[in-house]
Amino acid sequence: MYMKTAGIDVGFDTIKVVIADDGKIVAKAIGEAGCMDRAANIEKLYNEALSSAGLKTADVDKVAATGIGKFSVGFADDRISDAVAQAKAARHFHEGAASVVDVGADKTHVVILENGGISEVVLNQKCMAGLGLMLDVMANRLGYTLEEVSGMEAIAGNGVAVNDGCPVFAELDSLEALNRGVSKEQVMSAVIDAAVYRINSILHDKIRPDSENTVLLGGVSANAALVSRLKERSGISFIVPEDAVYGGAIGCALAAV
Repeated sequence: MYMKTAGIDVGFDTIKVVIADDGKIVAKAIGEAGCMDRAANIEKLYNEALSSAGLKTADVDKVAATGIGKFSVGFADDRISDAVAQAKAARHFHEGAASVVDVGADKTHVVILENGGISEVVLNQKCMAGLGLMLDVMANRLGYTLEEVSGMEAIAGNGVAVNDGCPVFAELDSLEALNRGVSKEQVMSAVIDAAVYRINSILHDKIRPDSENTVLLGGVSANAALVSRLKERSGISFIVPEDAVYGGAIGCALAAV
């Protein structure tokens, strides 16, 4: 039986919507989550994705939601945990996926896959919530675009370091370094290093993801400089799909059967 499904991933910072037709992704939409207007933004993006797919609301057999704001999707037929959606997406992108790491604006998940299911899930400590948001805030404060930050793979920090245990302290350290005359490039590079160090500590906290078959998802996956440094520090050759930022929504749409 052919089914048309929708997956909606409501994250801390962005909303991702995916429409799938018999398991094939046919439309996508992404936008800011907002706060008081979150429900309206969800509906707007859902309609945008439907229009892109040439579908109407009645054409979709099932809608599933995931993410921190999944209960804001009032029209969802089902709500799926982050780990289940991430696991489904990882296997969609890479059939032999043994683990998946999702780094978003607010959370970092590590999911170990085994025998067609999930054997273990690790989440970042509370004090290190907001890694992705920290990177965005500092890039904006320093006047950099994502493309410019992604190109910082070879920029050396020259001994500049910021706190890697708390995003708030990292921002304070960054501002203090700027006041001391440290260049914007060096400060941004130090922020990237702090994020990489912290993500790596999560990866090796209790479990170690597979070095060859780990899929990287989430908005931070679009930061090429961070991904390059994380690969080097962790020893993991991450598989980074083209639609990694839509991972949660894709997994959600595929699970909605």
